[in-house]
Amino acid sequence: MRTSAAGGERGWAAIELVIALTLLALAAAGLWGLGGAASRVSVLHAGRLDAQQGARRALDRVTEELRWAAGVLPDPGCGPAGLCPDRVAVVVPPGNPYRRDQAYLVTFRYNPLQREVERRVAGGVNNLASLVERVTFTYFDAAGQLASDAPTVARIGVSLTLVPRDGYAVTVEGEVGLRNWRLPYVRPSPTRAWRPTPDASWAPLEAPDPSRSRSAGGWMSTATRGPSP
Repeated sequence: MRTSAAGGERGWAAIELVIALTLLALAAAGLWGLGGAASRVSVLHAGRLDAQQGARRALDRVTEELRWAAGVLPDPGCGPAGLCPDRVAVVVPPGNPYRRDQAYLVTFRYNPLQREVERRVAGGVNNLASLVERVTFTYFDAAGQLASDAPTVARIGVSLTLVPRDGYAVTVEGEVGLRNWRLPYVRPSPTRAWRPTPDASWAPLEAPDPSRSRSAGGWMSTATRGPSP
């Protein structure tokens, strides 16, 4: 059987159309995949930025209130120094911007069950940040060295690590000085006051002799003087 030229052209046109549709479908699938991947990256990036901003806000809130503290309260559950790496309690004196003329006690602590940074004042609890993996407080004295106990703490370093849903950790750090802290007064040990006592050691090395007269160079005996001219 013989095939006409018109029929052959129609056959090639159909094949070309199928190939073109197939290529178009593959291109559309590729573009759809790229769009989905870009969307997922955008969502993850937005989540990471939200976590970083949340951590920064929580850090600013903690350090700003610690700035007004007069001192750190020792915690009996944190060793002989009384300084805990995951929580800190401070006394804020009157004249603060939060309670004006009232002094108060505030505690910042990490809640590992809820993965939150908590602020506790008079029985009330506020959540400052969520998705928190770790909170670390570091204590320094006035010289910038690690503080040996709570009364010598003059500066506090704060580190917050958040892990958003994408699994990438975000860490923010800061350090603040306690503006109302004062160096603890230490009573000096009593010392004996000096009083003069009669002692042979205070006597002159050589008793003055009436037969000697004082000259510019020291004592000179009158017996050795020559006659006056």
